[in-house]
Amino acid sequence: MEKYYVEVKAYPTIGILLLGGVSDNSKRIPRHTTAGIAYTGLDDGIYVKTNLYLSNKRSGIINGKEVSHDAPRSPFIVIDKYKEEILQRHPEYSEISFISENKNIISGSSDAGAAAIGECIESIFEYNINIFNFENDLQKISESAGRSLYGGFTINHANGKDSLTDEILSPEAFNDFVIVGCKFSEVRKPSDVIHDNIVNHEKYAERVKNSEIRSKELEKLASNGDIKGIFEMGEKDTNEYHSMLKAVGVQIITDEMQKFIEKLIELKNDFWNAYIVTGGTNVFVAVEKNNMEKIKKVALDFGSEPVYLKVAGKPDVISKNF
Repeated sequence: MEKYYVEVKAYPTIGILLLGGVSDNSKRIPRHTTAGIAYTGLDDGIYVKTNLYLSNKRSGIINGKEVSHDAPRSPFIVIDKYKEEILQRHPEYSEISFISENKNIISGSSDAGAAAIGECIESIFEYNINIFNFENDLQKISESAGRSLYGGFTINHANGKDSLTDEILSPEAFNDFVIVGCKFSEVRKPSDVIHDNIVNHEKYAERVKNSEIRSKELEKLASNGDIKGIFEMGEKDTNEYHSMLKAVGVQIITDEMQKFIEKLIELKNDFWNAYIVTGGTNVFVAVEKNNMEKIKKVALDFGSEPVYLKVAGKPDVISKNF
C-alpha cells in the first residue's frame, strides 16, 4: 500500500427510466431526465473497489489493464482537475494514480467506477466542492454516475446542458424486495451505439418530453412508498426503450431473453414481478423476497445465470491515510 492513499467501494447501477442520448462524447450530459438505483449482492459482494494514491509516476489501472490519461472517459479527466490542490499538502509527490477493480458486476460498472473516483477525491479534498459541477465532471467518465454517487433510488434531471441528481429513496425502502439479475450473455452493445442511434427515432423528442413527466410520477410513487409502482414504471419504460432501439437498428434483447420475458409476463398471473432490461443482455426481475427462488428456477430453465441483488447505498471509504 502506498504511503498516502484512499480506498473506496462504490456500487453499480440499474436504470428505471432508461437513458438514450448524451450531449456529446466529451461532457456526456444526458439529453433527458432519467432514474435509477444502485445495487449490490445480498452479501454486499458486488462493487467497484478503487485505490487512489500519490505517486511520482502516473499510473491508472482498471481491471488489470493500464489506462491512458488521454483515453476517452479516462478517470484522469477528473483527477487532473483536482490534482494541484491535493498535491499542495504533499509537494514531494508529482502525480495521483489509481487502481480500480470490478467485483462480480453484471451491469453498470462505469457508474460505480466514476463514483468511486469521485468519493476518493471528495474524501481527501480540503476545499469545498461544488456538487453540481462535481457531478458533471464525473459524467465525463460515466453519464449516469450520479446514481452510484448518491446510492438508493435517484432521479437525474437533465436536458443535455445541465444535469443534477436528486436522492429520492434510501436502500432501506426496498428491504422487502429482491432483484434477480438474470445474465444471458457477456456480449453487450457499447453504450455509444445506443446513444448515437436512439436520437434518430421519430418519437425521440416525445420521449425526452415525457421523461420529465414520468420523473414526477416516480417521485409521487416514492412519496407514497409504492415500490411496486416504481418497478412497474421501469418495466413500461423498458418496453418503450427497446422498441425504439429495435426500430433504429439496435437489437439488445435476444431471442432467449424475449422468451424469458414472455414467461415472466405469464407468471404475473401467479405472483407480482416486474422486469427491466438496460443496455446489456441481462434481465433484471424485481420480486417480493418470498418469490425470489421461483424466478431463479425459471431463469435456470431458460439457460440464464441468476444472481440475487438488493438496492445499495452510497460509496464507502474502506481505508485512508492522508
